[in-house]
Amino acid sequence: MNINTLTDFLQQAQCQFRIYDLGRKVTKISNSAFQKVAENKQPYPYPIQQHAYIALTFWQVNKQLQDHFIWFLKLPVDEQGLLSITAQTSFIKMVVEAMGENLTGEISEDLQERLASNPFVFKPAAEKLAIFNAIMNTNFVRPASTFYPAAVRYFSGQTRWSEWQELGIQGIADLAARLNYDDNQQTLINALPHLPQQPLQSLSLCLEHQHDINSGLAAAIAKQAEAELKANHQENAILLLRALSSAPAVGISKALLEQQFNSALIHNQHWYVCIAGRCWSMLEDETLLNRFFEALANHHPSLFPQLFVDLVAIPTLREKVLKQLRLTARSPALSKAIGLLFSGAAQGEKQ
Repeated sequence: MNINTLTDFLQQAQCQFRIYDLGRKVTKISNSAFQKVAENKQPYPYPIQQHAYIALTFWQVNKQLQDHFIWFLKLPVDEQGLLSITAQTSFIKMVVEAMGENLTGEISEDLQERLASNPFVFKPAAEKLAIFNAIMNTNFVRPASTFYPAAVRYFSGQTRWSEWQELGIQGIADLAARLNYDDNQQTLINALPHLPQQPLQSLSLCLEHQHDINSGLAAAIAKQAEAELKANHQENAILLLRALSSAPAVGISKALLEQQFNSALIHNQHWYVCIAGRCWSMLEDETLLNRFFEALANHHPSLFPQLFVDLVAIPTLREKVLKQLRLTARSPALSKAIGLLFSGAAQGEKQ
């Protein structure tokens, strides 16, 4: 039997699996959705730089000890966002050559090295890995790491706010992944106005992956973002916007973004990158999408092509982004940026 896709391969090896996107945010992709992606029946939902960055965790159904194995894969997607079948087949071939059909057998050091040198394998950044571990532990009902109690003590105000140096990112990630445990949402609401810059930024980076943020915590994050902006702590304000990017309270997130459009942040390149890279779902509102492109074209035209290409690759935004090209009511700066986008594409085709 021909095995061309990752899902075929895992099913053939009698493995159960879960898939998470690690490119933009740590986001679970359902098995049924990923099967369609693997078979090119639908585009990959969260591409970044023409690739899908995937964490694939799997375990064998018939084993009593359900050890979980994890592959971190970087696979190319095409212009339509479809996952390369050729890359999947090549990866499977390399794995079979290295391991045979037994995906969950004992892995020697030599075998680990061979798998690590596979061109489709990548190593996530330490912060993403910490968040992934924390989310995996909650999803599979495992205990938090040993760093969790210290994080709870710190954010509960049981230690001085200035004594954050001993906090590990894993403990903060565990706290963010356990918002519905130990009254952690209220703990963070109380802590936000007191946090020094470093723990505030680390917390924000961990919260951006969380779908369990309640409206009380979302409102507190938005309020803190306003306070940081008033104090001209622009990076803090940007990271707090990111912290809301997965929150269900969309009205609070959009209201904060609209406020930030009327602030000094429109001159800050990082703000635009943050919106395209983490807060893209807010741009499904076409009014906000237009404001984003107008501000970008007027204040950072050199960033326009890169962020346009990034956003048009996201399946939920593609049609709305392309529609922006056809709008007649637009500023001269946006018209010029779109003209340069087309002339750049034409130049690329000639070469």
